[in-house]
Amino acid sequence: MTTLVFIPGLLSDSSVWQPIAEAAKALMPIHHADVTRNASIPSMASRILGEIDGHLIAIGHSMGGRVAMEMARQAPARVRGLVLANTGYHPRRDGEDTKRQQMIDLGNRDMEALADLWLPPMLDPSRTDDTELLERLKAMVLHAGPAMHERQTRALLDRPDAGAYMADISCPILLVAARQDGWSPIAQHREIAEAAPDTELVVIENAGHFAPVERAEDVADAICDWLSRRFGGKMPARKAIPDTPLFDRQASIRGYRINKMAMALGQPANREAFKANEETYLDRFGLTAEEKAAVMRRDWHEMVRLGGNLFFFLKISAVDPTPITQIGAAQAGMSHDDFLYERLGKKRNG
Repeated sequence: MTTLVFIPGLLSDSSVWQPIAEAAKALMPIHHADVTRNASIPSMASRILGEIDGHLIAIGHSMGGRVAMEMARQAPARVRGLVLANTGYHPRRDGEDTKRQQMIDLGNRDMEALADLWLPPMLDPSRTDDTELLERLKAMVLHAGPAMHERQTRALLDRPDAGAYMADISCPILLVAARQDGWSPIAQHREIAEAAPDTELVVIENAGHFAPVERAEDVADAICDWLSRRFGGKMPARKAIPDTPLFDRQASIRGYRINKMAMALGQPANREAFKANEETYLDRFGLTAEEKAAVMRRDWHEMVRLGGNLFFFLKISAVDPTPITQIGAAQAGMSHDDFLYERLGKKRNG
């Protein structure tokens, strides 16, 4: 049996890999590695190897990628493959210790300030105003705390030079780079691809250093496709409900603003503000011009396409009465008449 081992990076936890692990568990058993307690990359690798029996495929993000490479060095007979996402293989660079010490000092003074400084450059620039994403990552960083930050940072400063043994890693390697990752750029992954004998490189578009979080579905597709091709097994086909748009994680992210606006209508003061000046109320939630137009037209189908959810839209219908069946039809991707006829058994008009 081969186990997929998901390894998070600096200041990260299993949530970084969770959506990808959920997709991949249809292929192989999964294990979320703990890199919070050890003070060096080699000891992190050794601990993980000791937690799992048999063969494994190590899937690492950022610092976790370095741990994965070290696992392959320590146990080449057990590590059947590597997935290295948003990572590097070079040793400590000139001047790196000074910069990292500054971050250690900042974290020891104020972890919230460190998170506010560190996280935005890690994302695709188009996502730096995504408050939901930033708050989620910030909560993860704050939960890690200053002691873990310092321990992991010093482990990175003393990291092994993986370039010295990359040519000896004979197992297949999938490299996952991101187009907008300025921390671990595509060129860095190409260097790894040239150094190791059996590699593939995939580039995730519209993502930065936290690609497994920013574009979880794209990363999951790339990894699962590679696992299926190189190690056998087949991903089950995604099931779709006929005539029904899927409200999944991507739709939830896409519709964050419009759904937050609708949910706020549960408060009487917000309902009054909505009725008094609808456009001003919508502006409070940062809706795009496209989202505002859909709401103001009561274009339920368009609101669903933009990531809206039926249960949130009911708040709008409470302010501006709309038959619930009309909203249900939009959620199902059907006309109102078709919805009444096919879903509720009503007779067609005429």
